[in-house]
Amino acid sequence: MAIDILQISKTALEAQKTNPDVINASIGMFFDETRHIGGMPSVSKALRELPDMSILPYPAVDGGKDFKDHVISWTFGQYEDQIRKEMYVDACATPGGSGAIASTFSVYTKPNDFVFVSNVRWQYDRFADRAKIKLFEHNMFDQGGFDLKSFDEQLGNLCKIQKQVVVIVNDPCHNPTGYTLSLDEFKAVIDILNKYHKNDIVFLYDVAYLEYTSEKDKRIKMLELLRLEEHVLTILAFSGSKTFGVYGLRLGAAIGLTKSKTKIDNFRPRFVNEARGSWSATPTISIELLNHFSKKENHADFLKELKGIKDIVQKRSELFISQANEIGLKTYPFRSGFYVIALTDKPMEVFEKLTEKGIYVVPMENGIRIALCSISLKEIDGLPQKIKTLID
Repeated sequence: MAIDILQISKTALEAQKTNPDVINASIGMFFDETRHIGGMPSVSKALRELPDMSILPYPAVDGGKDFKDHVISWTFGQYEDQIRKEMYVDACATPGGSGAIASTFSVYTKPNDFVFVSNVRWQYDRFADRAKIKLFEHNMFDQGGFDLKSFDEQLGNLCKIQKQVVVIVNDPCHNPTGYTLSLDEFKAVIDILNKYHKNDIVFLYDVAYLEYTSEKDKRIKMLELLRLEEHVLTILAFSGSKTFGVYGLRLGAAIGLTKSKTKIDNFRPRFVNEARGSWSATPTISIELLNHFSKKENHADFLKELKGIKDIVQKRSELFISQANEIGLKTYPFRSGFYVIALTDKPMEVFEKLTEKGIYVVPMENGIRIALCSISLKEIDGLPQKIKTLID
């Protein structure tokens, strides 16, 4: 569906100005319980206090050595040393996680290629349209879990007709369902990627919501990447815009990871060339924000505020899911994150009826996406019943 999510949210925000009862459950931004954005005071403070020389000059196109080292350290956490020891790693700054996705499509596909995606997904379609490529789908869910059989079979079918294949996995906190792969499921995905050694696999691992998972060790899956063989190049799409709640600053990175020196040697110049020829450079203030919070003395306050946001979002999701279960409102499997999908075979009809009642959501292929991150516990209480009434 060619839905403009940002426009839906803008319409909802305008409606709230005249009617405070309007619920804006459309946009993937965190709003606190009083509808205020910016749940991280340390981030707002840092942005105000960065000196001119840290925000006004042009940055290096790839973000510079400090940024690249910091974003790699941030993404891999306590496993960085082990990963650097066993794999070749490099990075390039991008305007948000979206920039990492768009540049991967541009660099590693050619017109009329297919990229491998799940049938329930974020709007990768828009990036594919721009790159003049097509989507090849696998089924995402089977009996409440990830459909590994479909993933394997469909990837095998695509590998028979295309030598180089970009494979997209959005995990944890999958947008739009809120599903997170179990460690065993992720291990199985790695095993499947290793199976197709006659192909060149580009594993686009979209970790935009890495910081918001409810997993006990949210980076343990990074160690599984060490098992990937030389025919696989992993590109992690990091979103600092989501991590720091600075959605409009467009902070991201593409992080290349592989056992092949040739692949990593080709990674940097191709990404830098793509950046220079499209967006030129990521905003300097965004780069310096990540550099700022990569310093130990600045990290503690951020982590405390991040935990506060995660706790609030988790309470919201628990309330929504519990009420949905009580009344029989069906959703895709949910574990944690910003979103949940209520299932319906009439998404546009339900979307329009909800809009008439001042409830703004996002219509998807087989349901409506509710952004739990942007609505309060008060707004969530009773919302599943309102939705079910219209679905039924």
